[in-house]
Amino acid sequence: MRKHHGWLRHKLGRGFLLGGLAGLLLSGQAGAQEAAPAPGKAVPAEVDLIGAASTGPQADSVKGSWVDDGCCGPAWCGWVGVEALGWAISGQSVPPLVTRSPAGTPRNMAGVIGAPGTEVLYGDQAINGNMQPGIRVYGGMFLDAEKLWAVEGSFYTLFGGDTNYLSPNDPVVSRPFVNGLTGLNDSQLVQYPNVLGGNVGVTGDQCFWGLDVNLRRNLCCVCDSRWDVIGGYRNMGLNEGLGINENLTTLDNSLGYPANNNILVNDSFNTKNVYNGAQIGLGYMMWRGKWMLDARGLVGLGGTCSTVNINGSTTVIPASGAASTLPGGLLAQGTNIGSYSSSQLSFVPEVGVRLGYQIAPRVAVTAGYTFMYWTGVARPGEQIDTVVNPSQIPPGTLNGPARPAFNGVNTSDIWIQGISTGLEFRF
Repeated sequence: MRKHHGWLRHKLGRGFLLGGLAGLLLSGQAGAQEAAPAPGKAVPAEVDLIGAASTGPQADSVKGSWVDDGCCGPAWCGWVGVEALGWAISGQSVPPLVTRSPAGTPRNMAGVIGAPGTEVLYGDQAINGNMQPGIRVYGGMFLDAEKLWAVEGSFYTLFGGDTNYLSPNDPVVSRPFVNGLTGLNDSQLVQYPNVLGGNVGVTGDQCFWGLDVNLRRNLCCVCDSRWDVIGGYRNMGLNEGLGINENLTTLDNSLGYPANNNILVNDSFNTKNVYNGAQIGLGYMMWRGKWMLDARGLVGLGGTCSTVNINGSTTVIPASGAASTLPGGLLAQGTNIGSYSSSQLSFVPEVGVRLGYQIAPRVAVTAGYTFMYWTGVARPGEQIDTVVNPSQIPPGTLNGPARPAFNGVNTSDIWIQGISTGLEFRF
């Protein structure tokens, strides 16, 4: 009987153990079936709040950064900016225009280039090469949702390129030239003791502007940068003037005028250059966090139309009586006075880079550098013929070689370069 009871307990214990294991397995299967989603129901993905705050189109509203929105380009669709410029244009060459000599220099040697003691006060070097202030306005926008195409444009101008010079109150001041009758250096007196008193001033003005309109097409892009091909149109202009003005008072009658006459002598040389051409190149854009970089290199080919205007006059104001004005000054005479024009093929490359840092949502402060080169440009100082036939200096009449002469528009190459800083707005 005891043996029978032991066998029974053994069987019951074994059954309870197997039953418990079966119950655990069944409950696990039921739990798995409850966790399984219903057919057709989306499974919610894990949310990475840190990643969501640093990527995607909402990034700038979360942490203020400009990042990729999944397209082939930055998160913004358009941009507009304004910059203050500090640019310089390569100086123009001018011949010696004003000289002086020590007191006691003989009258026929006063201010003559090459004579002992003669010093060039103005000219014989490049002028108008200083940095000038200016402004540039630019903008652009993508044309498609994939940001493969974009259009952009800019306008820029410089101002403050004027220069002024006035001769000092030295005993002997002159304007040098080459005598067309003798082929030797000579001069016209501006100030000489007991003969002539006065001064000579040189003024220069300069105005530069440009605009371009371009189409961009993406070539390749990665997560935070892209390369584009750029093609479009450029227009540029450069207007310059150079004036030499004398204000003289006769102290005796040795110059052919009575004493105490006021004589005003004026020479002016003005040039105007307008370029129109096509351009093509490459552009690179990079955006990373709050930083962005925009760089480009362009090559332009087109035509430059240059116009040269030369004028001169001498006005005599007597101590009593009416003033009279005659054509011709010193370097501008009847033999070269006039308006002339020419057209030439020009080559205009440009390299530029702009770095930006976001200071507010959709607003960045920028700094950049630009270099441009322009071939075939007419400049005032290069139109001056320093050989003068003194017989035609007013009130004289021409006798001998027709000098100064104009033998065609002279051109040279210039560069424009400088830095910029401003604000850029993106939308």
